[in-house]
Amino acid sequence: MLIKNSIFPNNQAQEKKIAGIYEDINPGFINLLRNDLVNPKPLMICGGGTSSMCAADGHWTLDLRRNFQEIKFDNVKKEISIEGGVSMQRLIEKTSEFNRSFPIGLSAETGIGYILTGGISPLSRKYGLAIDNILEISGIWGNGEKFKLFKPNEKGNKNEKLKWKGLCGAAPFLAIITSLRLQTQQLKPICGWETSLSSSQLAETIAMAEEWPNSASLYWIWGNNIKAYGVYELDTLEDFYTYQDLINQIPKTNDFITYNIENISRIRKLKDSGIINKSLNTQHSEVLGLLGPKTNNKISIMVKDIEKLIKSRPSESSFISSQQLGGLTMNKGIDSTSFIHRDSMWKPWITGSWDSGDIQGRQISLNWIEDSWEALKSFFPGVHLAQMHPHLKWHRQEINAAFKNWLPELKVLKSNYDPKGILPPL
Repeated sequence: MLIKNSIFPNNQAQEKKIAGIYEDINPGFINLLRNDLVNPKPLMICGGGTSSMCAADGHWTLDLRRNFQEIKFDNVKKEISIEGGVSMQRLIEKTSEFNRSFPIGLSAETGIGYILTGGISPLSRKYGLAIDNILEISGIWGNGEKFKLFKPNEKGNKNEKLKWKGLCGAAPFLAIITSLRLQTQQLKPICGWETSLSSSQLAETIAMAEEWPNSASLYWIWGNNIKAYGVYELDTLEDFYTYQDLINQIPKTNDFITYNIENISRIRKLKDSGIINKSLNTQHSEVLGLLGPKTNNKISIMVKDIEKLIKSRPSESSFISSQQLGGLTMNKGIDSTSFIHRDSMWKPWITGSWDSGDIQGRQISLNWIEDSWEALKSFFPGVHLAQMHPHLKWHRQEINAAFKNWLPELKVLKSNYDPKGILPPL
């Protein structure tokens, strides 16, 4: 069947000729998992529909968005429980009703896949990754067994710790997650700013950001021009003065503006006036996320390398962006979750785009992504699997870069809980 435009927001997913859609997890569906009757594999999972991997030609999609929409807030414990089809927009709207918040990412349109693959937010430096805020996970392993796991403490069972570690950052390879229970944070005022920058000003701003307090965060996009954004969450009046000092010091151009943000879903989205689809055709893209530590004295070299890559990009819809980590994201040990790159200060991502149906343009864009990865891996040796690419030749390379020494144990979990490979491969 041909996906209709109204089903998935992702352009590539819209055009896939899928085998069909499952919308419920009933005994019949579980029987398919247990008896290895889902073919071809892997099964595609849709929680938000923003990923191109929610659909594939000839494959079945499990769409959680219709029947897994329950969301409950515990006003005593200040925790929120969400089912697998709840978007980050609905999550943040519900928490805001109770004057609470959660560190969602730059897009509120994503589903729980944002959380399960790590979850990097402009507030992560202050509150940790989204996976660090999970308290309970329920779902079905790839072998059809149901489970409910609670966040283990230091004295917890070793096997339970391993399962928790696998699900926090690598869940899409192991299980179908039907619900999460999350801790929330007090909703506080957020200030933001944005400005265009030159390449040298970007280098200067990155150097400053690496010394900022945890309440502050930088993100930027480089296409036809460079646009930088900052976020600062305020706890006290003194924080406001610190914020004022910060914005007085950063480089800025005549389009510099500041504003107040109602909640994290209202932050300014990455945009570059040069990134405009001038074609009548639908744009497709692939995205590769990297991870790396402080750039320190290599900032100027790194920025010059990115500048060269931007000059060689295949289209105006191709670009390089970055988001800041650090702070509390570094406080968790690498044994607590599958997000092992706890030394990371930056998550840059490379987006290569092409027109729908342009086979040559697609290959040129994929080559540019690979070339960019090669050029930047000395600065950013890790990979963040917010997007998966089992359909591309460098999937094995990105899996190795994402999980490194943890990968052998993760593969053991995969063989135990998804032995038939119902879900995406490692």
